[in-house]
Amino acid sequence: MRVLLIFATIEGQTREIADHIGRYLKDNGHEAVTIDATHPPKSLSVDDVDAVICAGPVHIGTFPAPLRRYVHAHVRELMARPGAFVTVSLTAAGDDQSEWEELREIAARFSEETGWWPVTVHHAAGALKYTEYDFFRKWMLRRIADKKDAPTDTAHDYEFTDWGALDMFLDGFLKDAPAVAGKV
Repeated sequence: MRVLLIFATIEGQTREIADHIGRYLKDNGHEAVTIDATHPPKSLSVDDVDAVICAGPVHIGTFPAPLRRYVHAHVRELMARPGAFVTVSLTAAGDDQSEWEELREIAARFSEETGWWPVTVHHAAGALKYTEYDFFRKWMLRRIADKKDAPTDTAHDYEFTDWGALDMFLDGFLKDAPAVAGKV
């Protein structure tokens, strides 16, 4: 399959996840056409793709504006193919059910706002990149991490992404996408 992979990143973890997805697709006999929504191409043609994967980080209760704008602008084309959404957040590293419900609501608001309704969603845990944060962000995230019993040593970065779970999600989506598209 040829898969359109659209992403936006803020701190870089979603780019790492998108890169992983691209490698995973290639390693499994598929092709990824990758678009960074922050610097998109002038036009989009989904005529030559079989499926769509969109990846974006949750920050302050929403996804990056460039991702929202890009998906909204191309919603007709994107809805013409089976779609998967990979959300990236620190919430996905925890087990607080109220925060998980909020994360699901944020993903649903993205669909309501853009008009794009993926057939499946995966919530991937993000990272704490303390060494890359400015003083205020480092202080704020350390306080949040402390309340959640997460790592607070700001001399180190911490990655929480479960790559195996992401691969299993991709396996399922790639297996089911042809049937969703009516190509079985």
